[in-house]
Amino acid sequence: MISYVLLKVIPIHLVGNVILAASMVYLSCLHLHRQIYHNADYSLDITGPLMVITQRVTSLAYSLQDNMTKKEINANSVNLVSDSKVEKIPSPLEYFAYTLAFQTLMCGPVVFYSDYISFIEGDRFQTVSKDKSFVSEPSPRRAVIYKVAGSLSAAVLYLTLAQKYPLTVLEELSDPSSEVSRSWSAVYLLWYAYLSTLVVRCKYYHAWLLSEAICNNSGMGFNGYDNDGTPKWDKMSNIDVFGFEFAQNFRTAVASWNKNTNAWLRCVAYERGGAAWRTARVYALSAVWHGFHPGYYLTFFAGGIFTVAAKKMRAVVRPMFLDSRPKKLFYDSLTFITTRIAMTYATVPFVVLHLAPSLAFYGKFYYSLHFIALGAMLIPSNNKRYQSSQTTELPPKSTKTKNEVNGEVNGKLKIT
Repeated sequence: MISYVLLKVIPIHLVGNVILAASMVYLSCLHLHRQIYHNADYSLDITGPLMVITQRVTSLAYSLQDNMTKKEINANSVNLVSDSKVEKIPSPLEYFAYTLAFQTLMCGPVVFYSDYISFIEGDRFQTVSKDKSFVSEPSPRRAVIYKVAGSLSAAVLYLTLAQKYPLTVLEELSDPSSEVSRSWSAVYLLWYAYLSTLVVRCKYYHAWLLSEAICNNSGMGFNGYDNDGTPKWDKMSNIDVFGFEFAQNFRTAVASWNKNTNAWLRCVAYERGGAAWRTARVYALSAVWHGFHPGYYLTFFAGGIFTVAAKKMRAVVRPMFLDSRPKKLFYDSLTFITTRIAMTYATVPFVVLHLAPSLAFYGKFYYSLHFIALGAMLIPSNNKRYQSSQTTELPPKSTKTKNEVNGEVNGKLKIT
């Protein structure tokens, strides 16, 4: 309601920035309330749905600001502005129906206003079907079955591993007298941390895949047809499970996780302001959006320097392994293992949340990956490819066709 009033009264060229600030302040108050007052006896938490609503109202505000002022933020944003056309302030019915749309309210993925209105009015199917010979509305049955099956598989894996690899063991690292601190080697600790964080990821896989299946079952998420006429239902995709688990670099892993949130961060942070601090802006906003537990900030700090360092190392090292197939296979295997180690190392504080066990975990490795990443960032490079990549911290957007752009804005972020 506050955001809708601001839409009506704030000058249109400022509405995006004002609503982002107001929404983040409101969300931050709820995060602090949860962090201070919630305990084992009281755990009602509304921050999850409020995080989704924050994404919706801020993306709507920036779409209005960009389209009604006809300003192009930078070259990368042209397609985003032209695709997410919102040419007038929604009516109260349209606005609240959008902000409270049930399909993704509890856990995402974020639905952009233009996509929601296209779904409500049936424009998406009508636009795509004009140039096709298909006359019946596409069925989401196959996509729903696959995603529900994936969701249930993630739930079973979670129930299988949760008792064997509980996170509470990692919290014991802050106690010097515990067995974990005294007798566990760094290698075994890293292996245990990998399995413990996999357990946590299974909860996300379960929730996101189920939410995506709900979207598709209601008719939301249709994204055109494949070349063979098979309907695609990946417009509301928030997770690429195999893309994340088998990523060969940190950037690909990040792009495969919470994909629509990546699109939201691109819209409200990455393409606003100068190019020098794009990565910092994205990770800072993402950290505040999640809350104020110290673990979030340790993870996003590590993620930021790992992303920059991995990009530098890829540009410098990868060309050395492209002259033969065995070398390329070795490089791919090495980068896969390195990415898994770096991702586990970076995400443990995110799931542990508290400062003492997070620092104790890093201390077990003498903060080695931090120093390696910082050292890699200092490596000089004249590689033209690396220099040109400075402008694309997040996965680059394609400029081919409108249908491809539609998919990219809402999760299909292409990886080169």
